[in-house]
Amino acid sequence: MNMEAVHKALGIFQYNQRAFAEKLGYHESALSLVINGKRGLSPALAIKMEEATDSAVLREELLPEIFDRTWSQRNPIRKAS
Repeated sequence: MNMEAVHKALGIFQYNQRAFAEKLGYHESALSLVINGKRGLSPALAIKMEEATDSAVLREELLPEIFDRTWSQRNPIRKAS
């Protein structure tokens, strides 16, 4: 897990963990554990973070050990119509 990318995603929400957690559909306390490095970041949450940041932070930035550099290009986030 790339903590710098996690903090970059949080920064998009002006470091407001509550707003970020709400956008993710995640509990604020659970998100806090991830942000503070006390809990790992799941691939599913990395994808949600990419969606929540409108792809400003990509899943391969968040979890480079799981997603390769071209993952988002091959599997883009699809916006609901």
